[in-house]
Amino acid sequence: MLRQRDTRPLHWADKTMSVMRADQLEACEKYLAGLPSRCLFEPECSNIDAEKLYELSFFAEEDRKSSGRVLRPALHTVEQLRNRVLHTFVQECALLSVEEHDLLVRAVLFGGRTLLTDWNELLPARALARRLWCRVEGTGEKSVLIMPHQLCASALLLLAGDSHKAVRNIVEQVHESIENTLYLLGAAQAAGPARHLASLLKGTCAEGCPVLIDRFLLAGYDYVYDRGGSLLLIHPGLADPERMMGIGTAEMNPEALSKASDSINDLESPLYERMLGLLIDVTRPEITPEDAVEDLIILAKQEVPWNDMVEVLSSLLICQPTPEMRAALKELSNRVPRWLSLSTSRVQ
Repeated sequence: MLRQRDTRPLHWADKTMSVMRADQLEACEKYLAGLPSRCLFEPECSNIDAEKLYELSFFAEEDRKSSGRVLRPALHTVEQLRNRVLHTFVQECALLSVEEHDLLVRAVLFGGRTLLTDWNELLPARALARRLWCRVEGTGEKSVLIMPHQLCASALLLLAGDSHKAVRNIVEQVHESIENTLYLLGAAQAAGPARHLASLLKGTCAEGCPVLIDRFLLAGYDYVYDRGGSLLLIHPGLADPERMMGIGTAEMNPEALSKASDSINDLESPLYERMLGLLIDVTRPEITPEDAVEDLIILAKQEVPWNDMVEVLSSLLICQPTPEMRAALKELSNRVPRWLSLSTSRVQ
């Protein structure tokens, strides 16, 4: 999802990963509430609804990008948009983000309706709505993702096919590489993963679909556009993407990424466990101890000063930090590896 809010003027306690995620999900909930009450493939959908749906869809953004200018006004009918969606449905279904695909499978298995049981599911639901596949009914804990019967039946057949499964294996492999890269570096130019995925898709049912690869990236990861207009994928805890704007497009192979990720995990796990043990039952009701520790680790990766780290820890608790907590925080702050891209961006 596009990161739009400028967090630089805020205190670090107001730009932890959990706070930024909550802001993002609140904006997503408002977006879903503003969608037309009908899905494109529902019988009641009118041409007026179709025009509104187009403007909120991936199509509008992609059409503007491909034209290189503001589009001249044009009417979009239900039939036109339905044909456009169905034209690439097989490939698009195979190239969904991991979270979208999980939600799609659940919706299909439950006959086209599934309760959004986790607030984090609003983001993949939003992406599926932008693909003009689904709509969301209700808000909060009563939100339901609704997928029309026509698409639900088509998706059910696709999910069982070997060609679909083959592409999903590739997508999950690339997703793991992107996740490892973002945890190691903090940010990455999207061009690298896009090329990698495109090369792996040769000979599959999803070969030659650069627009759908872009959708996969936009739906699956936080992102901004750099000063040159290129897509930059960012870790959801990165508070100041501006510091990453100068990074290059260096790529690591999946094996090297996996080894680096394992090494970092071996280093950080004891730090995580020690801090977690100290925060059980003392974090504020709106945040879990696990999320609190993760917030602190991600802040350490951004070289947040010690006094600010203490301030953030205090903001997470229902009590004052104990000497044991401060000692654990000090060790965490000193030993957690920094995001490599930060040092690179300073040099540039």
